[in-house]
Amino acid sequence: MIKGFFLPSAEGNLFVSQYGQANPQKTILLLPSIFEELNLCRAVVTKQAIYLARQGYCVFCLDYLGTGDSEKEIEQVNVTTWRENIARVLQWLKSLEISSISLWGVRFGGLLALTELVEIQKVMPVKQVLLWKPVTKGKQFMTQFLRLKQANSMMQGEQKINWRDKILSGVNVEVAGYTITEDLLGSIDGLEVSKTLEITCPVSWLELASTSVTPAVQIQTQGWNQEYLDIRSIEGTAFWQIPEIFEQSQLHLPTFNALQGEL
Repeated sequence: MIKGFFLPSAEGNLFVSQYGQANPQKTILLLPSIFEELNLCRAVVTKQAIYLARQGYCVFCLDYLGTGDSEKEIEQVNVTTWRENIARVLQWLKSLEISSISLWGVRFGGLLALTELVEIQKVMPVKQVLLWKPVTKGKQFMTQFLRLKQANSMMQGEQKINWRDKILSGVNVEVAGYTITEDLLGSIDGLEVSKTLEITCPVSWLELASTSVTPAVQIQTQGWNQEYLDIRSIEGTAFWQIPEIFEQSQLHLPTFNALQGEL
């Protein structure tokens, strides 16, 4: 079963997709990426959610305000908005008599999941966290995104501009079709996963499109509670960067096994 619906929130209607029949014991909240990564990931993530639904899970995918099919435009929101969106969905899940969830964070969604984990657990117990190639530093993520603007302006023969400084001075700048505001950029720049993150539930980190776990990931996580942490590399395509990638079936079983605690 696949369906979508709008969930009212204080700032606008949130679009939520549901994959599978409601199952209070096996509920997953999916936090997706943002900007063009959201679109590039959509097909692969959808097929993974359908696969999990066939295994008895119920996956709820949130489109944050200003993204996907939810209301508002990207220039009207910031990270605080998205935190409130997550809290709203959690309260709604509680109204469905769901008492615990698994969190699935994809790229930027992984950054939100990890930086908001303590606050999320205050609202609802988290049984486990599943990460698909998570972003760990918001500023680094935005630096890569702003390179699209730099490359485009250079192709048009324009003088090199420090786009981050320009935006943070209060000038809205369109990057790859998205209007980036000072408020949005500053709030994303401020996100960073702690190297001493206290994890109190199993965390399965899947380092996608990689033949090995990178030193950067090892450094990021060496201060975490290793009893709860499992990191694996999975070969494949960086579908969050490349258009027209609709299938990554090699992720289906490892993702399912991670949720089962069988990695």
